[in-house]
Amino acid sequence: MICAVFNTAFNTALKVLVLFVGTLSFAGACALLIAPPLTKHWSRRWLRVRLGTTLHKATAITSPTTSTTTSILQTPLAITDFLDAIARDVRSGFSLASSFVQCSDQQSDDNHWSQPVAQQCLRGVVLADALVECALPTWTPEIRFASRTLAVASAGGAGVAPALEHSASVLREQQALMLDRDVQAAQAQLSTKVLTWLPIAVFAWIAITDPIARMFLLSTPVGMCCVATGITLNVSGRKWMSHVVDNISV
Repeated sequence: MICAVFNTAFNTALKVLVLFVGTLSFAGACALLIAPPLTKHWSRRWLRVRLGTTLHKATAITSPTTSTTTSILQTPLAITDFLDAIARDVRSGFSLASSFVQCSDQQSDDNHWSQPVAQQCLRGVVLADALVECALPTWTPEIRFASRTLAVASAGGAGVAPALEHSASVLREQQALMLDRDVQAAQAQLSTKVLTWLPIAVFAWIAITDPIARMFLLSTPVGMCCVATGITLNVSGRKWMSHVVDNISV
């Protein structure tokens, strides 16, 4: 009698151990199969974003008739290049206003956000006042940051060019942080999907292969309560993680 009870307990423990090892093996296999494609995908996306300035300029040259809304939303890298160009002209001996006008004229996009400001400067308006008058609600935070930098630098002094260069570096660092945030958010979303579907797959596997577990989970009140609790926690965790990832901001 004791041997029979011992054999039953041993067989049950062995089944639980096999299920546990199988679950870990399945999770490891999923991680090994999904990690390389995900890394390749986000690396390509990161390169496409970093090359967005070149693509934007090429598109503007081939199709110069673009809408005002699309052209106003300049990429952060285009704004940093614009600030760097102004800083180079200032170091060459030009004034800030003339450098702004020259760099604005060099833009291939006729609807560039700096064009109205440059026209006001040509009419004799001070650069700081022109930036205030031409400010639009559709300006991105990067453009507003660049305009505030230019307005402060228009007061004069020996640190105009370093201020512009530092602002450009700040925008580049912010863009890098945004790209890193996207990568981390993608990894979190992948982990959420794996952790959501893995328990369902394990539950289906146990229900198919083990009649005793299937009878307990689907026929008894305690088992049905466990299944309902697991589904509720699974769905709640996925929604909570999606909410956290969507609200991430740099």
